[in-house]
Amino acid sequence: MPVRPKKDLTFSKCLDMGLQKYIDMISKVAEKAGKEFSIEQQLDKMENEWKSVRFDVLPYKQTGTFIIKTSEEISQMLDDHIVATQSMSFSPFKKAFEERIAAWENKLKITQEVLDEWLACQRSWLYLEPIFSSEDIIRQLPVESKRYQTMERIWRKVMKQAKDNPEVISLCPEARLRDNLREANKLLEQVQKGLSEYLETKRMAFPRFYFLSDDELLQILSQTKDPKAVQPHLRKCFENITRVKFEDDMRISKMYSAEQEEVAFRKDIYPVGNVEDWMCEIERIMRETLRQIIHDALEDYLERPRKLWVQYWPGQVVVAGSQTFWTRQVSQALEKKDIQRYHKQQLSELDELRELVRGELTDNARETLKALIVIEVHARDVVINLIEEKVMDVNDFEWISQLRYYWTDDHLYIRAVNAEFRYGYEYLGNTPRLVITPLTDRCYLTLTGALHLKFGGAPAGPAGTGKTETTKDLAKAMAVQCVVFNCSDQLDFMAMAKFFCGLASAGSVACLDEFNRIDIEVLSVVANQIATILRALCLRV
Repeated sequence: MPVRPKKDLTFSKCLDMGLQKYIDMISKVAEKAGKEFSIEQQLDKMENEWKSVRFDVLPYKQTGTFIIKTSEEISQMLDDHIVATQSMSFSPFKKAFEERIAAWENKLKITQEVLDEWLACQRSWLYLEPIFSSEDIIRQLPVESKRYQTMERIWRKVMKQAKDNPEVISLCPEARLRDNLREANKLLEQVQKGLSEYLETKRMAFPRFYFLSDDELLQILSQTKDPKAVQPHLRKCFENITRVKFEDDMRISKMYSAEQEEVAFRKDIYPVGNVEDWMCEIERIMRETLRQIIHDALEDYLERPRKLWVQYWPGQVVVAGSQTFWTRQVSQALEKKDIQRYHKQQLSELDELRELVRGELTDNARETLKALIVIEVHARDVVINLIEEKVMDVNDFEWISQLRYYWTDDHLYIRAVNAEFRYGYEYLGNTPRLVITPLTDRCYLTLTGALHLKFGGAPAGPAGTGKTETTKDLAKAMAVQCVVFNCSDQLDFMAMAKFFCGLASAGSVACLDEFNRIDIEVLSVVANQIATILRALCLRV
């Protein structure tokens, strides 16, 4: 209550009234009044501060609605004022302002809840708005689209309120606003759940979509009427297809590597229907095309001069074909006990390649020869070792421990000791190959043995010694897609589960780089996931 001293009240009159006798009582009353006054001032100050706090409401693109610009200052101020108000509620001097303190604290808490709901809603809306602006997505997800449209009506209504009345403390404490935002967030959760399930069905249909992020996959799915929209994402789905050629009638006729090597499909692909279906068709035709080209190249090897043959066929086919004939010729030489003669022939062929690479060549032919010479030099070293070890039997360990290529039953097979793998026919392009040392050979032997027994491998060694590159080169030798996954302490088991699901479904090889960086808690779950996959492989599930 206001205290107004009279004009004629003087210190002398106070003494005459004997107030000094009640000094203790007056001190207590004065202290209480001072504390209450402090509380009142704090409340007034907070209320006045909030009167000037407004949302920065901005128009968003061409949507016809708005978004609020988030401010750390508002959140910080809200937290500080809630703490200050709670401190007042514990004060022994709060009695006169108890109802006011409770009402103010409730108003601040509702404001905080509304802000949290609002910002969560805005984040989700900003993510989903471009997705559900696509007619293709609306057509493919009718239930989620209706939910999204209901949510967007709520969002537009809320943002109109914010535009008309941007004062935070006036707008936010409305319980109706909080309920509207909660309803919008509930709808958004259902939409995102449906969207995730939809993406999962697409990934199950074409497992290589697991190697794309949700945003990348949605970019493809939101443009199903434009098959060319898949072009930027091909490299993540295939080992080395960077683009395909669309003819005027939109049929797909060729594939191109990063080195711009061109390989024509043996059968044209028509990108009609669901994108995952014709992407599966690209994968199937890619494998069948490479199988047929390798078959034709092996037949052509006997007809065409070698220096012309290596320039005529795609780089991957030249390397695979050369290794197949090398295997056949070494085996025949061992059976005839005539390995020395073959060694001379091999040196002559290597000299021919060396002369060829020094001449004028196209860029792709030069890249092919560089990769082939690396492989041929290793093949020469293997033959020299066979001679030095006096190997005369095709079943000798020194020979069968090498990666050997055999064309049988209309397919290319790779053998190492007792392990046998069908060539993967993944298009590798015209990429360089790793220089193979005796250590590389031992690594290949160990890894192929592990794969044969349905295990994985863990190459160990100092940084920069080639562990990752060796793994990738073995995948190249087997023509299998190799996906390098860089692990970190930010990784969670859900991301790994998704990655493993893609690997198991696509039949790819994974190289988990920096595996030791994964947190121990996540690592234990990842170990179980890997163990489950390996058990399934052993049981041939």
